[in-house]
Amino acid sequence: MTKKEIIKLGITLGLKYNEKDNYPSSIRVVFNGINGQRFLYETDQTDDEILERMGDALQLMGRRQLKLELSHMLSPMSDN
Repeated sequence: MTKKEIIKLGITLGLKYNEKDNYPSSIRVVFNGINGQRFLYETDQTDDEILERMGDALQLMGRRQLKLELSHMLSPMSDN
């Protein structure tokens, strides 16, 4: 995949992309996750590797989001 294809696919799947957070390299793409997570993809990876890693990233983001929400709900300082 090209860099533009990786970016388009990642955004379509719900990954957050910010050009300022990326390397100037034309082969690397970085997506931002939740609470400091970063996911790196390279254009020399196979399509299957990229798709598998994006799926893993989305699952990891979901788990981290759930943990953050539960932590907030259980916190004695929470207004909820």
